[in-house]
Amino acid sequence: MTNPLNDNRLLLKIAKKYGTPVYVYSEAVINRQIQKLQKDFKDLPFDIHYAMKANENPEILKIMLKNGLGVDAVSVNEIKRALSLGFEKEKIIYTPSCPSVNDLKFAFDHKIHTHIGATEYFDFILKNYPATSIGLRINPGNQIGGNQKIATGHNDSKFGIPINQLDVIKRYIRKGLKVDSLHLHTGSDVGTWQDLARSVDVIFDFAKYFEGLKYIDLGSGFKVKYHPEDKTIDLKAYAFYIKKKIDALPYPVRIKFEPGKFLVSDAGVLLVKVNVVKQGFDKKFVGVNSGFHHLIRPMYYDAYHEIVNLSNTGSATEKYDVVGVLCEEDTFAHNRLLPTVTKDDILMIKNAGAYGFSMSSVYNLQDKPKEILISGGIITDISHP
Repeated sequence: MTNPLNDNRLLLKIAKKYGTPVYVYSEAVINRQIQKLQKDFKDLPFDIHYAMKANENPEILKIMLKNGLGVDAVSVNEIKRALSLGFEKEKIIYTPSCPSVNDLKFAFDHKIHTHIGATEYFDFILKNYPATSIGLRINPGNQIGGNQKIATGHNDSKFGIPINQLDVIKRYIRKGLKVDSLHLHTGSDVGTWQDLARSVDVIFDFAKYFEGLKYIDLGSGFKVKYHPEDKTIDLKAYAFYIKKKIDALPYPVRIKFEPGKFLVSDAGVLLVKVNVVKQGFDKKFVGVNSGFHHLIRPMYYDAYHEIVNLSNTGSATEKYDVVGVLCEEDTFAHNRLLPTVTKDDILMIKNAGAYGFSMSSVYNLQDKPKEILISGGIITDISHP
């Protein structure tokens, strides 16, 4: 597969035509990632539901729809967008965090299968939707490494029903609560499949207390390479481990995965323009026409994103802090070695397809970036509000 995001000349042409800042996405890369999952998980009875919070652009969602994927929604508006684009309600799963009663009513009234993450909602469900089957989002109490802002399965996490509340769940099932599926999500960017497997152990042990579950949803957490030295997860080994767990259950069950970052992170870049190269006391600053209002991950998660100077690919390098235009600290990179940067150069920030535009804002009344899709050699402006 030829990756158009590796074509510096093409990206410079896009920056010139559409202006900057601009997100550029590749459909070919998304298709490649989908195909990898389909290949690595082929021995499992599985479904893929794209975690649309990673990038909810309608054209990106249409690519998922075309590939036969479902979606994982976390808000009512995400459900509405998925339905409006043609996703069948059976292909939408809803996994909210601390939803309002009105949010749950919308999902239940529209027959959207919902994962409930707190036992405190059970009385409402039994009273108002006693015939509706639900999924349970379980917190496995699994502490993993990495940034704790994206770890969601540990003891201090707000997400999911703690496993020590099994007796409460059983009591409500005796009252008539209908449970047909279990869900967990250990976190994002998990380092090894063994880390994920610890949560798999917990959820399959938990499944033994239920009869005839339709599916077990294992979320995602599949690591992508942000730093050149990062290592990705051995998905084939992970699939083999899951298959053994399925075979040991007394009833057949499907597996669902909810990848977001894995499918779209490497499929997007953010192109920015250099406003100024500024000499500080002891370092040089590259000031670009963007900031954390366009890509918050470096500031919020201390995330590493590779930066490429598309305007100068020479071998001579200097060390810079790459910073933005906002009225407060908004640093993309500290002490980053780059080919010599000058005013008006175009920089590419890689791995920006996930949680880039979807977490952007108009802070300081700055405009949001445009969005461009490269599909089969065709370049399309897919910007949306």
